[in-house]
Amino acid sequence: MPDPSITSSVALCTRNGERFLRRQLDSIHSQSRAVDEIVICDDCSDDTTAEIVLAFAAEARAPVKWFRNPTRLGVTKNFEKAVSLCSGRFIFLCDQDDVWNKDKVAVLLATLESSPAAMVFSNAQVVSESLTALGYRLWDSIWFDADEQRRMKNGDALPVLLRHAVAAGSTLAFRSEYLPLILPIPDLPHSHDIWITLLLACVGTIEPIDRDLIQYRLHDANQVGMRRYGLLDQIRMARHQIKTDTFNYLAQFNQAAYDRLTSQKNWPVEANCPPLLLEKIRHSRLRHRLPRWWISRLSLIGGEMRRGNYRKYSYGFKSVLQDLFLR
Repeated sequence: MPDPSITSSVALCTRNGERFLRRQLDSIHSQSRAVDEIVICDDCSDDTTAEIVLAFAAEARAPVKWFRNPTRLGVTKNFEKAVSLCSGRFIFLCDQDDVWNKDKVAVLLATLESSPAAMVFSNAQVVSESLTALGYRLWDSIWFDADEQRRMKNGDALPVLLRHAVAAGSTLAFRSEYLPLILPIPDLPHSHDIWITLLLACVGTIEPIDRDLIQYRLHDANQVGMRRYGLLDQIRMARHQIKTDTFNYLAQFNQAAYDRLTSQKNWPVEANCPPLLLEKIRHSRLRHRLPRWWISRLSLIGGEMRRGNYRKYSYGFKSVLQDLFLR
């Protein structure tokens, strides 16, 4: 349960973070509005991560709670553990390799404290390993455009999220009162922030803030990197999605969200959310099971086009071309 005397908690997960961790910790320490606690869960690092954390804890303004996993949990379950150990009314997710702008906590908390939003998230400046600006912003790289931002602000977040993920975990904060709904998080790859965002969109409102409140660092060891992709890169990604069973994963993920929402009776789930999730699951399963032979796929793809499902649940005509020609 949240401690009413603690406003904000940072849930930071580490794994061999010695290259960038201290800069991230310093950026949390120098916030214009201080956080009340920093919870750090380490997933069996074998570098100097522990020494960096302990040195920081000795001088930090906020209490630092340091936990080392006895065995590897992986990214998703490590974040699950970290958020479960937070005591604050508002929880900030934090990656070990980014840098927070000085006003990040102040801006996100101001929105959460002045509105009923269940979650807020910001834009970010994308930077290189050495923190050199790469000339674009995080939302540019994921095609989170002005229309989708407007829909989210108007309380229509789920249709946006069923097309694609838009809220990077490193940019978001949410109300801890929703933890009984969020936990446990399904043990699927890189799903913690997408899971949190999807569930909260079904029971509350999500507020996007178009300000660069972190420096989102790209480097070779990124678990997930929001790079700007050209046409050839997009084709390679489309082929990779097919080879790695991405659509089967999407069906499993959204099925888990549907099951969680429909089994919980204490949360005011928006009436349109379960049907939308079921349609997304059906669309993902159909794409996963498309026949190998091109001619056999035409009627199925045509049916999804007539229903508008490629536009509603995928990337429109790009996804049609992907299913027609890249399998």
